Amino acid sequence: MRIVARMLCTCSATLAVVVLTAGLGTPQPADTAAPRPSGQDGSTEFSGRDLGLGEQIVLRGDDDQVDLTIPVPPGTAPAQLAATVDLPNDMARGTIDVESGNRFIGRAELPAGPATGVPVTVPLDDAEIEQQAAAITLHVNLYPDVGRCPDDWFEHEAVLREVRVGYSGTPQTPTVISDFLPPVLQELRIHVPDRPSEAESNAALSLATAIVAFYGSQPVRVTLRRLSGDATIAEPDTDFTRSVAIRSGGDAATTLTPAAGPPTLLVTGVGDALLDQVRLITSRVAEFAVAGRAVAGSLDQPPVLAPDTTTLGQLGAGTLSASSHAQVSVRFTVDQTHLGRPSGGIRVKLQGHYTPLPPSQAGLLTVTAGDRELTNWAADPTGQIDRWIDIPDEVLQRDTTVNVTLRSTGDTGRCGTDQPLGLTILPGSEITGEPTAGGPPRGFQALPQAFLPAFDVTATTGDFADLARAITVTTGLQSLTSVRLDPRWTPVAKAVGSTRPTVLIAAGGELPAGIAPPLNKTDETRIALTDATGTTTHLQLDPELRFASLQSYYTDGRQLLVATSNAGPDELNRTLDWLSARPGGWSALSGDVLFAAAGREPVDYSLPTTESPVTTAGPVSTTLRKVLVAAAVLVVVGLIVALWFAVRARRPANRHRP
Repeated sequence: MRIVARMLCTCSATLAVVVLTAGLGTPQPADTAAPRPSGQDGSTEFSGRDLGLGEQIVLRGDDDQVDLTIPVPPGTAPAQLAATVDLPNDMARGTIDVESGNRFIGRAELPAGPATGVPVTVPLDDAEIEQQAAAITLHVNLYPDVGRCPDDWFEHEAVLREVRVGYSGTPQTPTVISDFLPPVLQELRIHVPDRPSEAESNAALSLATAIVAFYGSQPVRVTLRRLSGDATIAEPDTDFTRSVAIRSGGDAATTLTPAAGPPTLLVTGVGDALLDQVRLITSRVAEFAVAGRAVAGSLDQPPVLAPDTTTLGQLGAGTLSASSHAQVSVRFTVDQTHLGRPSGGIRVKLQGHYTPLPPSQAGLLTVTAGDRELTNWAADPTGQIDRWIDIPDEVLQRDTTVNVTLRSTGDTGRCGTDQPLGLTILPGSEITGEPTAGGPPRGFQALPQAFLPAFDVTATTGDFADLARAITVTTGLQSLTSVRLDPRWTPVAKAVGSTRPTVLIAAGGELPAGIAPPLNKTDETRIALTDATGTTTHLQLDPELRFASLQSYYTDGRQLLVATSNAGPDELNRTLDWLSARPGGWSALSGDVLFAAAGREPVDYSLPTTESPVTTAGPVSTTLRKVLVAAAVLVVVGLIVALWFAVRARRPANRHRP
């Protein structure tokens, strides 16, 4: 779980020179004498998702714990954590203890299970706060019914849902640049002129992705607003929203400007100097900007290196130890964005140890990835793990979760008297892999690692609306990884002719020459679908098919992500808004094409990948055509089924889709 507070920013600079000025004719910070409360009683409450804690917190087994980092806005203090808890069978009672700074600070009693939606509240008043964050540990203990002894406690879970954290106090208003970004941010509003220049568009893209990376798993919304001619911002911010105005020209500077709510930031400069001022906002250098105005020197973004060998610890694998009875598991994720590229042939030198079993028991260790068992071996008296594990390319995804499980058999003694099983995987376990341009994985699962270390963003019109769409797409990609992405706004002619990975926005449906995504309109009533093997299926529809799409594919040595619509820009806007509004919407994309017929919910479609002869299919069947004509619009499911069977009908019968 990735919990990011201000102190955890990983943005860095290869060279930075900051000149600080306090006054000398510059705008002064807003008055903070009377901070505004977030609630009627001065209290504030956030959901667990708002704080980056996720949709639920799972505590496995009869004795488990989870570490949480809770961001704390200046001027406030965490008061309590409230949730509803689902409890397993066979338990008479339980407790959830809260610890902070190696101290016990509170407890919640749990009733007998099974139970669903039991309200619990644990106090956080005494949590230790350091660098605007409180580190706490939730420790669960479950006790079985009298005479009952579950065979496998590890399958018993206490699940916390609807998590909410309440704060006392009133958030402080920032007075210097270093305090501009609060530990909890709900929305960043980026203001640019109605006709943004290339430099302003580049700076806006850079700031948008940097903010999403900066806040990690917090679902920060980034919106684009129009900036008035005098660079004023009419709509005031709240305690947990911030506004940044980007304007090309004048002296390079980042200036804190008074406003009706919290102060705003005005970023000015020419060319690369404007980009440097934007990079200051989320860089470590910002910690030194304890003034109302700062001028940043060169703040180049360091490239994302793609090492041949790394370790689980370097991948941020998190806690790699667990204990339970009868069965215990440790899981880690191989994140391809942390590998810095799409990779195949991945091997893990698994190193660790487990509790040696007594002679009366036998044990088996298994390693799985998804639904695939990779290997297994018998537990031995040494309790040591040291072996290479191969992860087949066909199971690789953007994030591939690997489970290492120890199961014991035989006499476990009386209930509650047997020794728990412990399992630890060392963070020094090595991971190796080879670059695999074009996948696997393919399609949306190739993103964003196929866009590292940097990628172009372009649009056929390049106006304010296109920039807003580009920000929606790039922040969606950034939400998939903690690795900072480096988008670069590029003129369309240059981007189309380059070899760099590219995001293309074509809201009007007219694609530049040389750009041919898998699903493409060929004329008013015909579309073509080309799978990963080059097999093309033509589908003729009457009336005309109106749709928007987001398509991820690899061609001519580079990855492309094309957002387009022949139903007008509003249909593409609707599709992107639908995707961004769904919790985990971007991470849920697993196919190659997000297809949205006008007025219908978008569908995520996977193209066939098995090799087959290149053929061109004729018109769709008469029966299907009659159905489509009668409906007057495309039936989305009907299209997918038609395309699927059209492609399969032209492949050898002995082949199958992996």
